[in-house]
Amino acid sequence: MKMNKVLAAMAASVVAASALCAMSVTSFAVERDVNYTDSGNSAATSDDGKLLRANILNQWASPAVSDIPTEDTENPYTSYIKVTFEVSGIGSDSKVKAEGAETDKDLEAFLCGGVGPYSRHMGEYESNKIPSDEIVKITGDGEYTVEWKFDEPSSTAQILYVQTNIPLFEYGDGLENTSAKLTIKSVKTDDGVEAPSTTTEAAATTTTSSASTTASTSTTTSGTATTTASKKGEASAQTGDAGAAVAVAALGLAAATAFAVRKKD
Repeated sequence: MKMNKVLAAMAASVVAASALCAMSVTSFAVERDVNYTDSGNSAATSDDGKLLRANILNQWASPAVSDIPTEDTENPYTSYIKVTFEVSGIGSDSKVKAEGAETDKDLEAFLCGGVGPYSRHMGEYESNKIPSDEIVKITGDGEYTVEWKFDEPSSTAQILYVQTNIPLFEYGDGLENTSAKLTIKSVKTDDGVEAPSTTTEAAATTTTSSASTTASTSTTTSGTATTTASKKGEASAQTGDAGAAVAVAALGLAAATAFAVRKKD
């Protein structure tokens, strides 16, 4: 009987300790639309005139394109810019015969330009310096989304365009006559505001009862909930107020149980 009392006190202490990590808090930012206005002037080519491009912001183009703001101090570009666009006029094509290449190459698209301190152009793509998860495979006519990720936010953009390796000469003679088209559907970023979200991981409660000769312990544990956070909004797990309250109550209960056991002994 004495051993049962000791085990009951030990169980209460263990549950009290585990309650300290019962709650965790994560943070996440919310995706928002960048103010995009289609000027109808997005159709363009790479600098060598051979590959299809869609301008979103390019004041040096002819005609100039300013379909998103060049500066937005209230709603800056934070951890990424994400562009959804439509490809049409290439059918089910997913490969292209690159000049001088022995094998066909995947059709691909990616974002280029200058946003705050960040810049990249066709040269980064040709030298394989653009991360693979920021390049989208084109598998024919359809809608695609491509992303450019940043380490720091910026309130300014100088140039932004969707660049592809779709060759104009495969679908017509020059930009005016090609059937291949890129149509911008939306431009998004996150709002930069990290909103807290609470996740229950292993919240535990303990009830202990004692009779004149026996002590019994019952433990109830909740299920596990999962919260998904974006790259920029992820935060370290911390002990929440609810978890701390459960822990304090459990610790007090453990101490009382141990005292009662000693007294009866």
